Amino acid sequence: MSYNTGSAEKKLEIINIPDLEREFEKSMAAAAHEKEADFIVGGAGAEHTLHHNISDFDNWEIVPSVIHGLDESKGNTTSEILGIKLKTPIIVSPSAAHGLVHASAESGTLKGTYNAGSLMTISTFSNQLLKTIHGSTPAAPWFYQFSFDQNQHLNDFLLNEAVQQGAKAIAVGVFGASFGRRERDIRNHFDFDPDLPFRQLAAFPEYPTGLDILKVNNRKRDINPEEITKIKKQTGLPVLIKGIQSGEDAIRAIENGADGIWISNTGGRQLDGIRSTIKALPEIAEAVNKRVPIVFDSGIRRGQQVFKALALGADLVAIGRAPLYGLHFGGSKGVTSVLEQLRTELLNTMLLAGVTNIKELKNNARLEYAYPGI
Repeated sequence: MSYNTGSAEKKLEIINIPDLEREFEKSMAAAAHEKEADFIVGGAGAEHTLHHNISDFDNWEIVPSVIHGLDESKGNTTSEILGIKLKTPIIVSPSAAHGLVHASAESGTLKGTYNAGSLMTISTFSNQLLKTIHGSTPAAPWFYQFSFDQNQHLNDFLLNEAVQQGAKAIAVGVFGASFGRRERDIRNHFDFDPDLPFRQLAAFPEYPTGLDILKVNNRKRDINPEEITKIKKQTGLPVLIKGIQSGEDAIRAIENGADGIWISNTGGRQLDGIRSTIKALPEIAEAVNKRVPIVFDSGIRRGQQVFKALALGADLVAIGRAPLYGLHFGGSKGVTSVLEQLRTELLNTMLLAGVTNIKELKNNARLEYAYPGI
């Protein structure tokens, strides 16, 4: 193989995720994988949305409540989605090509996620077959992220394979009709190494060979509302719509059969200059009105941010980049370390804010907007 990456399996000592991100970039550069690191950490355009996804959390301030007689033994982060019990409200977002950072690829991420009591969403653009990923940790629950291709036979092939291999839900990506202009990747002339094919796509007999990342993504198309019902009927699985950024779109998705709303702007990787997901969350939570679960992603780097997203209406939060940093340094154990780090930070925030479980957090936690009247 011309592409070489690590295979370490070890628990990580993490101070915080931003520090881990900086160490990840240094490590990838040392292995001559700067382009791959840019693909993972970067965003679209000037990356304003990428940065606002993170910084806009600071616009919301936690108002702690005390005199409750709490201690550390009383904290509990257990959660649930679609009947699946979880140790944590923090799950793993879909991201392409885990083989870029570790030899175990998506199998390592699934194992590490499961060992943390969480749930992984496997990307359409995985470096391993769904059969391989699922077979690595058969007891692990997982969702499948599905992107519509212009070839309906390929769509059927991917959905049928997800069902056959045991997916618990389908997360349909809806990010517009074009591919985001990621200037780091354009500057780097980035493409995936031939040793890292998207194996589930490549398993389709009619799939074209030799496509670069831009051509692969430009094969995708936006979804029609009525296709939500068709996917549910074809798979027999719950369907979450991933990429919702407005209350109007959330309502339309639910009216057409969506079983969950996934708020996301793909971590600022599609359209730059749009509002952050945390800014969009209150509007969408009001529109959904607890009819279906809300998953929130884009911008989560700390447990305090998880707390704020849950307090503003999310039921779960999802992280995409951070698990890859953990995978890079420690394989499946590194992924577990990342999820445990964020869960520990969340629990610390909960207890200091005066709530002991996720239900109390969602019902009783108080936030104030730092700039009232704006």
